Amino acid sequence: MELFDPQVILFVGDCERAARFYGTFGFRETFRAPDEAPAKIEMQLGGFGLGLALPGPAAESHGIAPVTSGHRACVTLWTDDVAAAHAAALAAGGREHSAPHPFLDGRLSVAFVEDPDGHPVQLVERVG
Repeated sequence: MELFDPQVILFVGDCERAARFYGTFGFRETFRAPDEAPAKIEMQLGGFGLGLALPGPAAESHGIAPVTSGHRACVTLWTDDVAAAHAAALAAGGREHSAPHPFLDGRLSVAFVEDPDGHPVQLVERVG
């Protein structure tokens, strides 16, 4: 048995809105279904797969019970400029959670935003 191409799926209120937000960070769309008003969009950044899915169709098709509120998952993105990534996230419709701040005795600079559906996005930069 071989397993490959892992993907995390976030349940969102609007797949296209979420895809525009994550596109800000360089994620590229690889799949959507259906073409109009998609119930799922898949994206890639490096080797990381991110699925954006509407909870209703996922529940109906697969018999799962998606959680749609609270901080249910966190996407972490490493960057060479946390302040610029933080500003870009806010400009793309993210909501402020915590501005860039030192972490781990100043070895890292970290910021958090929430995507348009409330998922936390952690932005991290190595300092020095």
